[in-house]
Amino acid sequence: MPVYELYQCGNFGGVIDTTSSAEARDLSGVVCVVTGGLGFIGSNLTHSLVAMGAEVRVIDALVAEHGGSFHNVDGLAVEIIVANIGDDRVDDVLDGAQVVFNLAGQVSHTASMRDPQQDLRLNALDHAAFLETLRRVSPTARVVHASTRQVYGRVDRQPVDETSAANPLDVNGVAKLAGEQLHMVYHHAYDVATTSLRLTNVYGPRQRLSSAELGFLPVFMRKALQSESIRIFGDGLQRRDCLHVSDVVSALIAATADAAVGRVYNVGHPQDSTLVEIAELIVASAASTGGFELIPWPHDHQRIDIGSFHTDSSRIAAELGWSASISLGDGVADTVSFYRGDSWYLSSI
Repeated sequence: MPVYELYQCGNFGGVIDTTSSAEARDLSGVVCVVTGGLGFIGSNLTHSLVAMGAEVRVIDALVAEHGGSFHNVDGLAVEIIVANIGDDRVDDVLDGAQVVFNLAGQVSHTASMRDPQQDLRLNALDHAAFLETLRRVSPTARVVHASTRQVYGRVDRQPVDETSAANPLDVNGVAKLAGEQLHMVYHHAYDVATTSLRLTNVYGPRQRLSSAELGFLPVFMRKALQSESIRIFGDGLQRRDCLHVSDVVSALIAATADAAVGRVYNVGHPQDSTLVEIAELIVASAASTGGFELIPWPHDHQRIDIGSFHTDSSRIAAELGWSASISLGDGVADTVSFYRGDSWYLSSI
């Protein structure tokens, strides 16, 4: 039995446009590994890499609550191994890899507080094992790691740049910061070419809509598509910058540049909005009759809430030429159109 198998399924979905800042990165014919490649961001990246002509290998543990699905890569000829990235079986997948996009991990903040050891395993310990395997099998591979703006916790100045202190408020933020720093350690100690991107709130096609723990954006989208009331905690005046997944994909590809080695970058949007404004936009785009309502904060959410957050992405703009190109209005319209066109995402709820 092979370590990984070739999957090729019926066509569906669109191809993400990764022009502008990513256009100079030619990955045609390059052997790329995408961990978490059956999930939201990973599958969108995989679609783009295949469209660019890359040879793509996917590693995904298919943890039930994380949203990974073969449906997300339907239509693509990619090699897939269903395994944890800390598993010894990833050796063969990493052998010969030229670029590794390490997106695997647990993203729920509330789940990290219920089961901190699981979060630390998935976001830190497994990454340590993965980096050690990579160092042994493909030490010259280029590695781009997905971190999160959650590592900053609550901040006292906006927008937030990379010089702001990391002070996470939940276990997920601690574990993601540890994973990020492990990637930097392997660069400084072993010369593994790593980069880490601290992503803001990401939304768009192929995002799991059925969970209430994977961020507010998929919840808002699901409620609007089903014409149910969107429930907003508190006064709804907290501000967020939201990033369409196509912009994230272009940032990931741009980060394969030599200039990015050993660097940590914020990846966000110059436009920030209140939660009420975001809900209103989604409701209007989906023509929802459910509207939205303000409700008191649940204790398990409020104790780890970071307040308002606006990302400063000037470092990655200056060094790599990347900046977000999709407005919130256009991105939400695109996302609504995608889900309206593929009933599987709502029928699977």
